[in-house]
Amino acid sequence: MKRMLDQKDFWDAESERFDAIYSHKKSRFAVLLDKSFRWAMYRRFEFTLKQSEPIHTRTFLDVGCGTGRYSLELARRGAVSVVGIDVSGRMIEVARKRAHKEALEEKARFIRADIMGYEPDEAFDICIGMGVLDYIKDPLPTLTRIRGLTREKAFLSFPVLWSWRTLPRKLRLGLKRCPVYFYTRRRIYGLLTDAEFKRIIIKKMGPMYFVIAFRK
Repeated sequence: MKRMLDQKDFWDAESERFDAIYSHKKSRFAVLLDKSFRWAMYRRFEFTLKQSEPIHTRTFLDVGCGTGRYSLELARRGAVSVVGIDVSGRMIEVARKRAHKEALEEKARFIRADIMGYEPDEAFDICIGMGVLDYIKDPLPTLTRIRGLTREKAFLSFPVLWSWRTLPRKLRLGLKRCPVYFYTRRRIYGLLTDAEFKRIIIKKMGPMYFVIAFRK
């Protein structure tokens, strides 16, 4: 429970700053910096949508959904249903307001919950976990839980252990008392194998790995 509370406090405080990365509601200079240094975040967003096709035949679970950027776009593109979960009540509040504003509430639901305590009625075709495993010290239980909620495949991201962003990011988040964890390709493969995913594709995107993990 302590991990959930720590993450909740951090992301409640960071919700507006994080969302601005996608909304671009900041200065032109800051937007240019994001496009230069956070290009991998935008690329993984588009890659996730592409790999989710055909979207209109599938259900989705968005783990660590934040303000709903992935969930709402999937709903806009005709997903059967999308559930977004996050430990941050502030993030969930923003996502719900957006779903209401766009009349997407029947397609996209947002729930404040930790993945380990979330108990849906059935599994989902695709589970998404972008920027979540960065902050979990022991990711195996989370990965095992994600597999248990997945019928087809999961899309996941892991920060690269050795990249130009590793040290600055570790220092920046450390000052905010938010631990962040980095991965090698070998460790990712081992974790997903231990979680009993059957086929694993690891694609490097700058300072992160994008992973497609198949249940069968």
